[in-house]
Amino acid sequence: MSVPTGAAAEVTGRLQLVTEVVSYTSVWRESDPSATAEKILIFVSPKGKLAGHAIDNIRNYFQAHPEINVVYGDEDEMVGHGKYGRPYFKPDWSPDTYLNAFYIGSVFACRANTYESAIKEYDNALKMLGGTSGVKKNSPEAVGREASMLSADVLFCMLAIEERAFGKRNGMEFPIGHIDEILFHRNADTDVFYGRGFHNSRHMLIKPATVSIIIPTKDHPDILLQCLKSIVSTTHEKNIKYEIVVVDNGSSAYNRVRYGSYINSVSRINGLTNITYLYKVEEFNFSHMCNRGAARSGGDYLLFLNDDIEATQDGWMREMLSQAQLRHVGVVGAKLLYPDTDLIQHAGITNVRLGPVHKLQRMHDQKSHYFGFNRGIHNLMGATGACLMLSREKFNEVGGFPEELPVAFNDVDLCYSVHQRGYYNVCCNHISLYHHESLSRGLDTLDMKKMERLSKEYDILMKRHPGFYNKDPFYSRYLTDDETISAIIPCEDFLPVLDIPYHAIKEHEGGYPEVREDACLRLGVEYAGTMDNWMYGIRESDVESGYFIKGYCFVIGSDNAFFDRRLVLRQVEVTAEGARPVSSMVYSTPVYTWYRPDIKLRLQDQIDVDLTGYKVRIAKGKLKPGYYQLGMVAMDMTGRLKLINWVPNLLKVKV
Repeated sequence: MSVPTGAAAEVTGRLQLVTEVVSYTSVWRESDPSATAEKILIFVSPKGKLAGHAIDNIRNYFQAHPEINVVYGDEDEMVGHGKYGRPYFKPDWSPDTYLNAFYIGSVFACRANTYESAIKEYDNALKMLGGTSGVKKNSPEAVGREASMLSADVLFCMLAIEERAFGKRNGMEFPIGHIDEILFHRNADTDVFYGRGFHNSRHMLIKPATVSIIIPTKDHPDILLQCLKSIVSTTHEKNIKYEIVVVDNGSSAYNRVRYGSYINSVSRINGLTNITYLYKVEEFNFSHMCNRGAARSGGDYLLFLNDDIEATQDGWMREMLSQAQLRHVGVVGAKLLYPDTDLIQHAGITNVRLGPVHKLQRMHDQKSHYFGFNRGIHNLMGATGACLMLSREKFNEVGGFPEELPVAFNDVDLCYSVHQRGYYNVCCNHISLYHHESLSRGLDTLDMKKMERLSKEYDILMKRHPGFYNKDPFYSRYLTDDETISAIIPCEDFLPVLDIPYHAIKEHEGGYPEVREDACLRLGVEYAGTMDNWMYGIRESDVESGYFIKGYCFVIGSDNAFFDRRLVLRQVEVTAEGARPVSSMVYSTPVYTWYRPDIKLRLQDQIDVDLTGYKVRIAKGKLKPGYYQLGMVAMDMTGRLKLINWVPNLLKVKV
């Protein structure tokens, strides 16, 4: 294998050169051993070094994916003494993320014929402008020399254009490849984006547009008025005309009058043409209300807003619309903050093992999180229905919101459906609005009935999209898949769940009379169900596979390093009024301790809470069929303090 090298790094325009050809190798197609060897070009930054396995990984990738001609990989940073840190686990091909920032970074590769075709097209474009790149073909040394005249950003863009990577996908297939392994170790303190990081540029509309804003509401006239006034006061675009359709599913007579009065008081200025008020007494069904509002509106683009959204930044609608007008873009969302704070409520939907979550929730927006996740524009699986825009054409293409999901996951379903059609969903994290969350309806985790409804609606979501369990092309498998960890961090616990031994079950006939029940023992249950559901997303199975429970537990105001913990369960009878124990029998089991840096970050005023995570595996047949309420016992190993606390979470043991 020969290793030609390119020219030294230089500055081209406002970007520092980060590319030179450091290696190429022959790749034989397995399907035809007699075929002519195919040359692969690998471009890397001079500010670091290739990982030892990088060339083999790239060669193997191109062999396994003959349909892919361009690929990039993940990278980390050399932190000294042969150690590496700050890994950047990148998303799969994300055209809108790339247009906002050079997230490709330090290493990418392509087939030589793709490079030559891209350079030819680039030359033709330059000739039209009276110039030329002067690239000489069929010479590795020339490729190295001429590639060094282009910035990495420009070179990669040429390749992406050649692959038609800025258009709608063919279903679930991506036109640019991504090797989700560390292929490059960059020098310490090197800008991973090489000068083009996530930014807040003003985007221009492709053409004038009309927008229909659909706002479901009930018995919140004051909140709605705040929302309406904020829209008008922050929208000043000459090329945007918009109407508002308020959909009320049964407010009181008094509030209905107030709605009419407030709506009439809103000035029809700054592009607002009309406000329509639709009133009908019916059960709450967010999907139906949105579909009804869309059907009664006339705009080319639909913007679905909660009545508790407050717009605070000029130009937010233009920014969302400028993305929604792109032919390859599907759903467009925006960053939402908790009112009068910099705490993030929503920065896009990520699909982890147990379903869709809001990463970075309740984390400070003043800080840039995980390589600019809360900055700029990102391709993600979806956005919350609290603020969601897409063209009417694409909305109709997927059939609108699914009315069989009346409360939860309807926005996620819409986003999944749009993604499946080959569009790229976008979240505009360079703009923000306030979301007065929970004013519209209560939190889903306050009681067992809502938790049960949430579980049923998640089942419907997965039945409608069975291939989406634990799959998110825009979120690396090496980042934490725990839905309760807000931070975007690399996985801390690499022990496979199936390697955790089954825990022995101990029976306590009279319960724990010597242990004090105290709410200062805080217990979080993040999952309690079958192993089949956890591993494969199988909610119902004829084969009992055992059970898995995980979460965290800590004692307020105490040193948590001194506590021995045991998970406890008691069988309960579930009725319409709730759950009650069927006997005094309590079962206990030891726990596998799980490192939780996120808990330490969230509870900085507590002591030694980073080792308060727990995981438990229970073999089939160890518990009688029925429902079991979960709790925890914590015993101070240096004193006499013994605590117990129970939570509403239930484990269902099948017959």
